[in-house]
Amino acid sequence: MKRLLPVLAVLAAFAVPSVAAAHNSSGVVLKVDRSAHLIGVTQGPHHVSLVHTAAASHLRVGQRISLNARTLRNGTLTASRVRVVGRAHTVRFRGLVLARSHGKLVVSSGGAVISVRTAHRRSVSSARDGGPAVNTEVDVEAQVNDDELDAENIQTVSATSPGGKIEGTLTLGTGTVTVVSDQLALVLKVPLTGIDLTSLVAGQRVLATFTQGTDGSLTLTAISADDNAQQADEGDSGDNSGDNSDQDDGSGQGGSQGSDGGSGGSR
Repeated sequence: MKRLLPVLAVLAAFAVPSVAAAHNSSGVVLKVDRSAHLIGVTQGPHHVSLVHTAAASHLRVGQRISLNARTLRNGTLTASRVRVVGRAHTVRFRGLVLARSHGKLVVSSGGAVISVRTAHRRSVSSARDGGPAVNTEVDVEAQVNDDELDAENIQTVSATSPGGKIEGTLTLGTGTVTVVSDQLALVLKVPLTGIDLTSLVAGQRVLATFTQGTDGSLTLTAISADDNAQQADEGDSGDNSGDNSDQDDGSGQGGSQGSDGGSGGSR
């Protein structure tokens, strides 16, 4: 019997569902949605992560933060600790242009929908210098001014897999879904197979992933509930079967507010 105990222990370990380990990282806050307890944070020069955190209530765009977080099943993060360690004056990130108007671009990056003012930009790469077209992937360099981002440089880039993500409130249509953020409403085609919408309801917050066709149309490829960290950990297509045990958000707001160079796609 004693010889069987180590074997049984190993089998029991494999039977326990895997939980992503928490890790430490840092970045600059690009987007704050206090009502949803959600922030968008730079993770290197190109990537932006959506982070579920109660600390959203006191964070501001441009703050440099350190956080201890784990990755949820839908790709967002949940942070158990968030600490403000400084402030960035310039940020850089890559995203997909969802809308444009006079003096403003709306860009999706990692699901965060970010508004960038373009009235005073230094340079822009486009056919007529009028700004990049909708559904164009861009690298953005912007200054942080009073919770707003003012573009300094916007360059179009060649996307190997055109598409993106958007987080917002769900509206169900016939053959389509609409995801409404605080900046715009994005309509996505729903393919005939591969997407299960039965467990999602209108008005629910979701994270939707989409691809862009050659005709510019956007097609839904994955969708998951995103009202909170627990739902975000339940998988794509609204599969409500998961669990989340990391809800402690002991966020501190200490740290300097001066400019500090370094990580997070900013300076």
